[in-house]
Amino acid sequence: MSILLASQCRAARAMLGYSQKDLAKRAEVGSRTLADFETGTRAPHHRTLKAIRATLEEAGILFLEAEATCGPGVRLKQPDPNSETLPTLESLLTLFKDET
Repeated sequence: MSILLASQCRAARAMLGYSQKDLAKRAEVGSRTLADFETGTRAPHHRTLKAIRATLEEAGILFLEAEATCGPGVRLKQPDPNSETLPTLESLLTLFKDET
């Protein structure tokens, strides 16, 4: 299997709410390169695919291999409830209060 399929890349971006430009910037690849990859216009270098995949994995994407009854896919990791990067209820309420 390829290190990353275009369909997996598009699905992962959608799950994360990233535009092509967002992902390209985060992965430090050209936005045209990413767009061409996702549309099947051209295949990027192996190192470019690795950079894109690593960026998506760091953002919480899990890549699923094809199985006998289903094809390859992506999944979003469940956030770690003990993570210090998760917002607290209090901080969310403060944020919401500031917007009203």
